Amino acid sequence: MPKKTAKTPMLDLHGFKEDQVYDAVDRFLLKHESAKVVHIMTGKGKGIVKKTVIQYLKQAGYPAKPLRMAGGKVNDGVLVIYMN
Repeated sequence: MPKKTAKTPMLDLHGFKEDQVYDAVDRFLLKHESAKVVHIMTGKGKGIVKKTVIQYLKQAGYPAKPLRMAGGKVNDGVLVIYMN
């Protein structure tokens, strides 16, 4: 029987304004601090939310990179954050 795997926690920031990002990301990371990896979906748009998330992650010391999908293609609208 196949082993069940836990779903990676994901924060979807579509529709968020720049001034809402820090609090949302902070709450999300605290909630999932025991996870090894989490995803934050910033979307692509104008890049304001993504830039704000990346700035937060750098200040807080969380390594992150764009999500690489199964076929090797990079999804720039989702960041993979390494918690430990």
